[in-house]
Amino acid sequence: METISYYYSKRNSIVTIIVMLVLGVLFTSNINKAYNNHDKPDLIVFAGLLILLAFVLVIVVVKRLLPALRKEVILEFNETVLIDYLRNITVNWNDIELIDFRRTRSSSMIILNLKWESDYGKYITVSLRWVEGKDNDIYSMALSYLNRFSDTGVS
Repeated sequence: METISYYYSKRNSIVTIIVMLVLGVLFTSNINKAYNNHDKPDLIVFAGLLILLAFVLVIVVVKRLLPALRKEVILEFNETVLIDYLRNITVNWNDIELIDFRRTRSSSMIILNLKWESDYGKYITVSLRWVEGKDNDIYSMALSYLNRFSDTGVS
């Protein structure tokens, strides 16, 4: 098997940015109403929230959208290791006892059950929220790599 690389998801980045922009419009509308009503406490609260939202928006653009546009790899499987570039974690296939898959309301994740306690704990979660591709396909590929390249071949 060759190295399989998964890229940052443009779609999820853009959807997140759109939701944040809609929220920014709502905050701006509330700021305008507070200004017209001379409501200083509301003006301060919503201005602070808008500044915080702008800060988070810049982080999402820099950390998620730009890597997606540059086609940067976020998750990689090769013959020896699984690499999660988002959290900067490398796990050897031989160190994995079991791989599990969990869906949550907002995203899916792959859970790596390690054979021993590591610096990251016995369980390492790899979020698939920012990974381009179908979550079930990524999980199936991880299982096939584990079965092929680990000592035990257990999934």
